[in-house]
Amino acid sequence: MKKFVPVLILGTVLLFTACHNKKSPYNRTDDKQDYEHFINSHVFAACLNEAEPYALYSLAKLNKRPSKNDPNYKVTFTNGPCKGRVKWTTHVILKTEPVEAGELPTGTLLLRNYWNPADPYNQEKTDRWHIGVVTSNERTKQGIVDLAFPRDSHDFNPAREGIYLHNTRYIISPEVKDVRTFIH
Repeated sequence: MKKFVPVLILGTVLLFTACHNKKSPYNRTDDKQDYEHFINSHVFAACLNEAEPYALYSLAKLNKRPSKNDPNYKVTFTNGPCKGRVKWTTHVILKTEPVEAGELPTGTLLLRNYWNPADPYNQEKTDRWHIGVVTSNERTKQGIVDLAFPRDSHDFNPAREGIYLHNTRYIISPEVKDVRTFIH
């Protein structure tokens, strides 16, 4: 019995170590998960053309939230044309979610990756984002959504592009409304 106890302890330790090192579905790392973690650990802040419908957003680290006296966020850009720059701004998108295939109602606002890479998890191409308006969802089964990019509040004939769904994100917080003023 005395010889059996150390073997039992050693076997338990080896079994625990083997199970601990094995990848489980709950402790996985893959490109999609790494990409989502990268995006969700940052905010999108207006880098260029702030307060315009065609503002350029880049990923930024959130340094300070607004207070009662100051409505601005303090951010440090982590990539894009403003990389390394510290800025105080009110134009920050705090939370986004990936867009999945399915119905996207016309008029929905999405944040889209300017580069529109075919490789959905290319973290080098995540530095320039714009807000676009869904104009057609006829190609969503093919993985493409048609977006319009208005230049001002009266632009009813804006530039249109087909964007891969994996390069678009829903804007969850704060809620953003269409920049155009519609005449009834």
